[in-house]
Amino acid sequence: MVDHPNAILSDKIAVGFTSGPEFLTSITTVSGGYERRNARRAKPRWRFDFSGAEIKADLIRELLDFYMGRFGPLYSWLLKDWWNYQLMDEAALIGGTALVAAGGETTAQIVKRYDVGGNPYIRTIKYIASGTLRVFVNGVLDSGASHVNGLVTLSAPLTAGQVVTIGSPDAPTEYYFPVRFRNDFAGLQMTAQSPYLGTWQNFDAQEVLE
Repeated sequence: MVDHPNAILSDKIAVGFTSGPEFLTSITTVSGGYERRNARRAKPRWRFDFSGAEIKADLIRELLDFYMGRFGPLYSWLLKDWWNYQLMDEAALIGGTALVAAGGETTAQIVKRYDVGGNPYIRTIKYIASGTLRVFVNGVLDSGASHVNGLVTLSAPLTAGQVVTIGSPDAPTEYYFPVRFRNDFAGLQMTAQSPYLGTWQNFDAQEVLE
């Protein structure tokens, strides 16, 4: 679980960063130029690099307040990745692995799929933005559905053959990444042009795997 689930970096600040998944792969070149590749970590971790982004002084102060409240990298918090924060018609997992109900199930797990080429990567989604959850059963909105840590409880048991989807193009369900700061030192630099602008030199974050 994220340490500070109510600590969500403001959308005013959570912009202008570089983000993406970071795998950990061991690659060894053997005789003949062939390679051996081994995954040293089962899952990638997303990284977020804000360093060097120029922002106004009031936002730097707000960012400093946020950083201090997390005790630097000690406590995890929530961040929106603008490239990767919406679910639209995303099939939920029923019974842990199934996409289609056998009948009688009352829960489904929210997930996000990344799939091109038939080898999908599936990540479990736990942290849903307040007020954005939309759950559909066979395309019909289940207005009574709720969730705890991404596990949806439906308003009625499923019947055989039904599917559960999350979000829609008109009303996406939004989610956050659990992250922590990467650095114990937060380097603040005032620009030479104005005391009202500055940069954050060591503001990097990384996903916390759960």
